[in-house]
Amino acid sequence: MVGIELVEPAHIPVIDFQALSAGTPPERKAALKQLDDAFQSVGLVHLANHSIGQDLIEEAFSWSKRFFDLPDDVKELVRHPHDPSDHRGWAAAGTTVLSQGVWDQADIERIRKTGPVETREALETGDPYPSKAPNPEFTPNRILPEEIFPGFEAFTQKWWDACIKQELQILRCLCEILDIPDKDLLGKQQNPDFNRSSTGWNHYLSEPTRCLTSGQSSRLNAHTDYGQLTLLFQDTTGGLEVEDEEGGTFRPVLPRPGTIIIQIADMLERQSNGKWKSSLHRVTTPHHLKHIDAGDGMLIERYSIGFFIQPDFDLVIKPLPGCEAKGRWSSLEWEDEITAGEWLTRRFALEYQHKDSSKSAA
Repeated sequence: MVGIELVEPAHIPVIDFQALSAGTPPERKAALKQLDDAFQSVGLVHLANHSIGQDLIEEAFSWSKRFFDLPDDVKELVRHPHDPSDHRGWAAAGTTVLSQGVWDQADIERIRKTGPVETREALETGDPYPSKAPNPEFTPNRILPEEIFPGFEAFTQKWWDACIKQELQILRCLCEILDIPDKDLLGKQQNPDFNRSSTGWNHYLSEPTRCLTSGQSSRLNAHTDYGQLTLLFQDTTGGLEVEDEEGGTFRPVLPRPGTIIIQIADMLERQSNGKWKSSLHRVTTPHHLKHIDAGDGMLIERYSIGFFIQPDFDLVIKPLPGCEAKGRWSSLEWEDEITAGEWLTRRFALEYQHKDSSKSAA
């Protein structure tokens, strides 16, 4: 087999968060412009010197590996119900399918039956704190009992606190870029008594390279993220790619240790009226392995963690003040009065099979 021709990696700017948070006025102005330019073009940046800290990220990956190393019958105790209104718990590899721009359930079923199998298992967790106010829509996490997996629930609180702090800081920067007088406007779209954001813990299984090259399997199908903004943490394995629409190809997003990826998602593309881009992205064979004859080679397992920033479910997703002019991006069609909850439920429902049918695919 002849190796394929490599494409150049995507140019993803590196932005120093310290310049955004504590820089001089000229430094802040330059960093904000760099952030704006990147979101208008490729839709994502590498954020260096962030407030989360590398030690906490390494601890998060350690917890992720320990969880996914557990036997499947133990992880079954916190199985995802495959109910879009209850998006919590563990989903076995092969039981989900991501898609883009496909809304018909029959088409999704055809993709599930005939398309490549996504060899990714995931754990979905949300706000780890009890709702501070009576809330019939509160969705508790599915966490293994302390006697089975001691310490993880406490870690999810520490992780949550750090991610919330960082995302609110980024949202303030975005309000400043848009010249919105209330710099906390986007942050206020999240209810402090019950935040709708979530963490996706991902484990991509080790598998023969030929399974991906033949189309038998996929690590993660091409899709845009559903919420407002994503904080993405990836290990050094590689395989993440972002679409280059002008070049008509996908370009590798090479791992950059010490940084996190900040990525515009669907709702902020809509709220910015197409000024910022919700980028189509996927996970496939790592860039440095694509030129190698597939043969009997094996892809090593891969881990990533996504913190998905999502507003209150009753928020109608429409252009923000000052974003009346239509921008260049329109990744998906939007109804005028659709709420965040309706949008997320619609996309989750397409990703997850019904619980009963998922057992045969696990």
